[in-house]
Amino acid sequence: MSAIGYGLSPREQEVVDLAVRGASTRQISQVLYISEYTVKDHLKNIFGKVGVRGRRALVKQLYLNTFLPLPF
Repeated sequence: MSAIGYGLSPREQEVVDLAVRGASTRQISQVLYISEYTVKDHLKNIFGKVGVRGRRALVKQLYLNTFLPLPF
């Protein structure tokens, strides 16, 4: 799933890619070599840019925009 069009930074896109695959905050921090606090900050920024309040809503929003785009 892609979050293109939401103005995410390259690092935020990396966090999204892992989060939508079900990676935990700890797993994301280990893969990207950043602290768990930094992952949480990135997620907070991502949720704000995408207009959602959590990971489930993020996946749903990205899925709907990727696979079921509006016809206009």
